[in-house]
Amino acid sequence: MQLDRLVARTMSRFAKGGLASLRPRQAPAEATAPLAATGPDRPRGSGSWANEWVGTKAAVERAKSLARPGRKRKSGKAAADSIPEGTIRTKPLMSARGVKLHNWISDRLEAEAPTCTLHACVSLGAFLSADTAHEGHDPLAGLVADLLIVDETGQPIAALIRENVADPSRHLLMLDALLDADLPIIDLPAKPTLSMLWGEIAETLPGA
Repeated sequence: MQLDRLVARTMSRFAKGGLASLRPRQAPAEATAPLAATGPDRPRGSGSWANEWVGTKAAVERAKSLARPGRKRKSGKAAADSIPEGTIRTKPLMSARGVKLHNWISDRLEAEAPTCTLHACVSLGAFLSADTAHEGHDPLAGLVADLLIVDETGQPIAALIRENVADPSRHLLMLDALLDADLPIIDLPAKPTLSMLWGEIAETLPGA
């Protein structure tokens, strides 16, 4: 089963690299409890790797419990082994040029609007709500904003969009959705002039 494969891969990963090779990631105190010391030889430190190990085990155990036979599922389709092994790979979230632009805008926001954050490749469905989605058709499906600026309350402030040359109709649909939501749109040309781009962004920021 897929879950058995997940457990095997997780254990193999720890066996090959060791727990100390994991990237530290601080887990919320209320979500995971640190491992209790079992002896004087137990490694000591910040405990972040231990929290990550506990979280991984808990996630796998929870997934196994949800997939046990007899447990009711919302869908009649079996989820086990639905993804053939070796068919999933990572891909770049942004191009190298896109990463540089993202970092530049982030730095300017940190200096001039520290309460705002910048997010990349955000599905429109994550920050827009369509009244017609419940009718079996979601007009926002597959539409993604290249960059999104959000304020400290989580409210979207502006969407930065590149032209979809490959599918102009999808691009127009996305612009129509953003305009209907009355969300400011900032055009991202292939080679933007940073001063002009920041001028457009600054007009949308709180207090502008």
